[in-house]
Order: sequence, then C-alpha cells, then structure tokens
Amino acid sequence: MAGISETYCLNHPDTPAVARCATCGKHICAQCVVSRNGSQYCSEACAEAAVNSAGRVNTAMEAERRTAAKARVRNIILLIIIIAIAAAAYCFYRGNRDEVNSSIQKIGKNVQKNLDSTKKSIQKSVPAESKYKRDREGAVGK
Repeated sequence: MAGISETYCLNHPDTPAVARCATCGKHICAQCVVSRNGSQYCSEACAEAAVNSAGRVNTAMEAERRTAAKARVRNIILLIIIIAIAAAAYCFYRGNRDEVNSSIQKIGKNVQKNLDSTKKSIQKSVPAESKYKRDREGAVGK
C-alpha cells in the first residue's frame, strides 16, 4: 500500500498529500487540511460529521453502561432473594428437624420400594433361560 508521501491530494492533483481525512480517508494536502481536536479532516463537513458521530457513540456507550448497571442491580436483588429463601428454609428445618428427617426417611423408603418393585418386574419380563440374563447376573455376582 502506498504511503502518504507517495500520494497526491484529491483536490489538488499536483500537490503531494500530507494527511488522510479522519472521517472519509481522502488524501489531502497542507492547503486542504482542516484541524479539529488533534485530528485532520478534508473539509468542514467531515469535521462536523466526526463531531456528530462522536456524540452518537457517547450516547450509545452511556446507554450500554446504564443497561449493565441495571443488570448488576437485578443480579444483586436475585442473590438477596436466594439468600433469604435459603435462610428461611434453614430456620424452618431447625424448628421442624424431627418432622423433616422423618419425611425424608419416608420418601427414601418409598423410593427404595419403587426400585425394588421395578427390579422385580424387569426380572419377571426376562425369561430365566435368557443368555442376556445369565450374562448380566454373572456380571453382577462377580
């Protein structure tokens, strides 16, 4: 790609370019340069376009910051709710420990009963002389 020193101004074809417009990228000579806020532009229109787009970018970035702040607040609120629920559950358990443990044991017994029932129904559905059953029972017995 050609450097600035090897190019010519688009407005003055006989004059070497000294810069590129920060907005549109045109090569420009020292006579055409419009300087604003440390940047160089080919015209007042490009300088104004840069100012306007900078304002839009700032507005968009501010909106993004507000959205991120709202998300952080939402996450903190959800965390507080989860902690409150956990604390309430712990308090309930401490106050009703015997009843909760009894219920857990009953549920465990029911689950075991259902497992045993399911195991028996599977065993009944597979014939006793099944090679598959013999292989599986042999694997379990080892």
